[in-house]
Amino acid sequence: MVWVPVTSSTVTFVSDGGPLLINVDMALLGLGGASSYFSCRPAIDGRWAGEYGNFPNVLWTEGLNFTQGGWRSWAKSRLYPGVPAGAHVLTIECMKDAEAVMRVGHDIIPQSVSVIEMH
Repeated sequence: MVWVPVTSSTVTFVSDGGPLLINVDMALLGLGGASSYFSCRPAIDGRWAGEYGNFPNVLWTEGLNFTQGGWRSWAKSRLYPGVPAGAHVLTIECMKDAEAVMRVGHDIIPQSVSVIEMH
C-alpha cells in the first residue's frame, strides 16, 4: 500500500515555527460496492505532518476508516508541533487497502484544507 497525494488539496503556507492546527474535510467514494479500508493524512514538504512532532508512525497514521461503497465524509483536525519556520507545501495523502477502488473529491461536495499557526 502506498500513500497517494490528492493533488487538488495542495496548500502553500509560511510558518513562524509554532504548532500548526491542520483541518481537513473531504469526501471519499468507495466504488463497486466492495468493502474498502482507507486513511488520509496531511503531508508537509513530502513528510507526514506527525513526523515533525515524533508521533508514532503506524500504518494508518491518522486512523482507519471504512466504507462499503458510496460516499464517505472524512474530516480531521489535529495539532502538529515541530514543523520548522519557513515556506512549506501541505498536501493531503490517502491510502487504501489492496481491494478498494476509491475516488477522492466530488463536484458538489467541496473539500476544505486549512493550516492555522498557534501562538
